[in-house]
This record gives sequence, structure tokens and C-alpha cells, in this order.
Amino acid sequence: MVRINLLPREEKPSKEEILWKSIFVWAMIAAAVVVVAGVGMHIFRSYEIHSLKVDIAETKAEQEKYREQAKLVEQLTAKRRQIRERLHVVESLDRDRYVRVFLLDELARSVPDYVWLERFEENGSEASIKGWAFSNLAISRFMDQLEAKAHTDSVYLKVIRREEIKGTPVLSFEVGYQIGKTEEDAESS
Repeated sequence: MVRINLLPREEKPSKEEILWKSIFVWAMIAAAVVVVAGVGMHIFRSYEIHSLKVDIAETKAEQEKYREQAKLVEQLTAKRRQIRERLHVVESLDRDRYVRVFLLDELARSVPDYVWLERFEENGSEASIKGWAFSNLAISRFMDQLEAKAHTDSVYLKVIRREEIKGTPVLSFEVGYQIGKTEEDAESS
């Protein structure tokens, strides 16, 4: 078989030109694939961004809704705290309501003959008693009997003076002591 080339030599594309054209076509196809992939990624990322913005808006709306509920919870918690504080005060008052009566009853039972009490003062856990007696022995007996009671921790003599009441010599005294736990406090503990 005989081949006849009717084209002139100059017009015939060379292998090099055909190679460059095929490289150019493949480069264009690759560029198109890259551009399509880039546009696809851009659209996908734009959709994700839009979706995240919608989620953020929904979360903020939900947060606002729950913020009102959180304020309500905080208010209720504050009210609960106030009620607990009030209940604690009421419980402490209820627990201590018989303490004064108990202390004065024990004090009255501790007073021996020839001793008279003028004043009883209580300041927290410290108590002070002022009174009169005819002798140091009566004051000592009063202090011993007071110290023997369960609610006293330490009894001490603050002041003792000689005085006269309507011509009768008496001793004016002041005794102090620490108030400990009463029997009722010990039972409730």
C-alpha cells in the first residue's frame, strides 16, 4: 500500500505541536476540574457556614429562652436561701426558748440560805450575778453549788465588798461564770 501525502510539508503539524496541543488540552481539563472542585468546595463551605449561622441563631434564641428560666431559678434559689436562714433562726429560737428558764431555775436552786441575788446578766456564754450575803462562807457555798450545776463551766468571784443595809453589815458580791451546754442542749446534740 502506497501512502500519498497531499499536504505540503509546511502545513503538516509536527509531532511536537500535537504533543503540546494534547498537553494544553489536558491542562485545560485539569484546570477545569480544579475550578469545578474549588467552586464545589466553595458552595459546600458556604452551605456549612450558612448552616452554622442558623445553628448559632437557634442556639442564641434558645439561650435567651433559658436565660429567663435561669433568672427564675436564681430568684427561687435566693428565696430558698432566705427561707432556710429564717428557718434556722426560728429553729435556734425554738431550741433556746427554754434555756433561759432552765438557767434561772438552776440559779434559783443554787442559792443557799442567807444569800440574796440582785441581778443576773447574760452576755453570750458569759453570765454575771450580783447579790448580797451575810458571810464569805455563804458566798463560797453559793459558788460551789453553782459550779456543781451542769450548765456552768467555770465560776469565779469578780468583786466582794463590805456594805451596810439599814445598819446591818452585809457583803456585796459579783460572781461570773461561763455558761456551758445545758442538759437539753446535750440531749439535742
